[in-house]
Amino acid sequence: MAARIGALGKLGIAVVMLVAASGAGYYPAIYAPQRDAQREAARVLAQTQAYAQRRAAQVRLATQERDLAEGKAAERAAAEVRYQACLAGASVSRETSWAAACKAIAERALTNHADCLSQAKLSRGYCDAAYRARDGSPNCALPVAVATDVDGGLTRARRHCQQEHEAALQ
Repeated sequence: MAARIGALGKLGIAVVMLVAASGAGYYPAIYAPQRDAQREAARVLAQTQAYAQRRAAQVRLATQERDLAEGKAAERAAAEVRYQACLAGASVSRETSWAAACKAIAERALTNHADCLSQAKLSRGYCDAAYRARDGSPNCALPVAVATDVDGGLTRARRHCQQEHEAALQ
């Protein structure tokens, strides 16, 4: 029996040694590679997330820059449309003023001619010569002073349009 107990004791010691040896082998053979693989996976994941965040920031910035550029282009286009409309309005105003001046001068000439004829002392020939009929059409020839005044209004209006346009582009 003592031999049996000695054999069992030796077997027990052998089992304990075997278990201890397997535990010592487990760390470098199984645990460490798994841990290193997990660390590598975590590092790769962190790098991927950092790249994704940088890329998302780049895309956001590019989108903001594109939106800003499109907004500025739209503002410039709208300013150009307003400028062209302002110039067209100035031209229409000048044409209207010119036509009104032509009509007023022609009407004044007719009134003066009629007043001249109503006076008994003046002859028709004198009245016709002194108060000749004027062209009342919108494209008549205006006296220099009146034409200069009307054209000056157009110049001022165009300058105003230019100033508004420049202010809108800044």
